[in-house]
Amino acid sequence: MPDDGNRKDKPEKRRARLPTSGLFDLVPSVISIHDLDFRIRQINQSFRSLFGDRLGEYCYRVYKGRSEVCLDCPMAKTFLDGKVHQSEEVVRTSDGEMVQMAVQTAPLFGEGGKVLGGMEVGTDISRTVASQQEMVLLGQAMASMAHHVKNIVTGLEGGIFVVEEGLESNNEELLHEGWEMVRRNIKRVTKLSHDQLFCSRDRVPEKSKLNPNTIVCEAVELYQERAAQNGVELLVERDERVGSVHLDPDGFHDLLTNLISNALDACIFDTLKTNHWVSVKTFLEPTGEFRLEVGDNGSGIPKDMCSEVFTEMFSSKGREGTGLGLLVVYRVVSAHGGQVNVLSDEDVGTVFNVILPLHG
Repeated sequence: MPDDGNRKDKPEKRRARLPTSGLFDLVPSVISIHDLDFRIRQINQSFRSLFGDRLGEYCYRVYKGRSEVCLDCPMAKTFLDGKVHQSEEVVRTSDGEMVQMAVQTAPLFGEGGKVLGGMEVGTDISRTVASQQEMVLLGQAMASMAHHVKNIVTGLEGGIFVVEEGLESNNEELLHEGWEMVRRNIKRVTKLSHDQLFCSRDRVPEKSKLNPNTIVCEAVELYQERAAQNGVELLVERDERVGSVHLDPDGFHDLLTNLISNALDACIFDTLKTNHWVSVKTFLEPTGEFRLEVGDNGSGIPKDMCSEVFTEMFSSKGREGTGLGLLVVYRVVSAHGGQVNVLSDEDVGTVFNVILPLHG
């Protein structure tokens, strides 16, 4: 009888050919066969549904719109060492949707053990990753909440004390000072409650067709006085080519106000510069997407923390902030099927980029 064990140890017997029985078309994972030039030679139905019939095209162009092989490409590693490799990749579907996938590549051998190509299997893990990330963020937010509420209550008690002193001594200056303390802490607890409710509920975005430039102008107007009081120049640049976009107006407004507020705080807490600015810009991308950019020349974020901004409770205000604002931003962007990233240099400034599909 043939030695099954020996047969398993001979990978060169496998051929670079996707089974034609139709079985692979039933697999929900994306499966494709690539030649050594990174061209896609065979695909299954799941691939076709996500990316279209892209036979003969370079995989890096199909997945990411690149003109060259991706950095740290698992398939390139498989071609080099003839072994299985794994990675997580963010790819763009034929509909323009960004999808996070768990990717596994395996070599396909010809006679003599020579690598003729590779098979790639990708599984959409976007929902799983998003759920895990949100659970981490919510847990961290709640952990910091008690301390923040205590600070607000202390501020309110201090303001009330000063008001009472002013009433007893008929001192208008003390009354005004105490009321400002109370008013400031009422605003803090109102925003805290709003952000906490937004993050804790499973809110389905109520989208309507509108021009995001209008909401941008409204949000910037809300912060003009605060910016002026703190010597920060608040700038806005609108790309007039941006037309109507399917957005949740309330969610997008919350996203904007949190990003602008964070940018202002980064400037206010920065003591190294005398002149500060915050800019809010809109763009119509060549790919047909809407991009919002909120930048500042404030305190910046340490480089080793940039990658953790949306996976940790992060605040530019130290103990004064909860980090809930960026959680709100993340949830709004995720609900719209978009992307958000941050570029920052410590003591130089920060830029947040939000990319949203025009339709959805």
